[in-house]
Amino acid sequence: MSLATFIDKYKKQFKAMNPKYDIFYSVSKDSPIVFENSDDVKLSMAIIADTHLPNRESAEKNLANTFEDLANSPEKFDAFLMAGDIADYGTNNEYERFFRVLDSQKAVKNLLVTMGNHDARIFFKKSSRIVIKKTEEYLGINCNNKPFYSYDINGYTFIVLCTEKRILEKAYISDEQIAFLDKELARATENGLPAFVMCHQPFAETHGLPEVWKTGDMGEQNDLVRAVMEKYRNVFFINGHLHGGIFEKIAETINEENGVYSISIPGYRKENNFGITDCGVGYYCEVYKDKVIFKARNFLKGEYVHGDLTRLEYALK
Repeated sequence: MSLATFIDKYKKQFKAMNPKYDIFYSVSKDSPIVFENSDDVKLSMAIIADTHLPNRESAEKNLANTFEDLANSPEKFDAFLMAGDIADYGTNNEYERFFRVLDSQKAVKNLLVTMGNHDARIFFKKSSRIVIKKTEEYLGINCNNKPFYSYDINGYTFIVLCTEKRILEKAYISDEQIAFLDKELARATENGLPAFVMCHQPFAETHGLPEVWKTGDMGEQNDLVRAVMEKYRNVFFINGHLHGGIFEKIAETINEENGVYSISIPGYRKENNFGITDCGVGYYCEVYKDKVIFKARNFLKGEYVHGDLTRLEYALK
């Protein structure tokens, strides 16, 4: 690929290096996160995606705002999820900045991350080693040199999927990983509890695909992964990748009968493309005995986000 082609194809990324992204944002304490019914929450989590962290002090500080905002809340958060594209170019200093923030925060005990295409497409093996090592350190598990894993929190199962080879935009999900997903979902849902699956890339023909991005879906194993997920009840699929903002396609029903849903998390560092486009926006989640609620939050500024689809409620099957 020539330099000219590269610049044209990724012009939005180059635009994101504009000096305006060197702004240092501050976190307000005026409207802290408050759950709808704190006494009945069984599980809680904060979710962001696409930090695309460059080697910049501002980016590191602005990522730390998420944990400052969580620490300002009177609520307890059980998990933090980061749905891929940790780094922008996959360099060592980008990961150093990202994980320095996670290492130093005190707001959340359980940290779950996965790689995105920006992590995997240039330095896949190196990035995998870094992310696997930190995952093992944070969760106290053995990933067996695999970039995919599962982990239980408060009796609920999180399954983290990831590409297994260097690829430009999509993902490569092996038969082994698909079998792992099937086995873990069977275990996770056998008692009727919801399960949470995270992967950077979304399913084809969801969240505005392919219109919003011709090559933005999971890829070759898309249908196989989706078929496994649709077998089980109360499965919530969390992805990033699209930088779609909060717009009409942010939430999708994958299987109505079984209650399988997909939530596309907006990009954190860069402005998004549709609807509410603000950077720094993610969702936090409250899990109750009979329902799951996602609420939009600007973690960068410590503010609630108002508008359509900023509150998503799902009754469990």
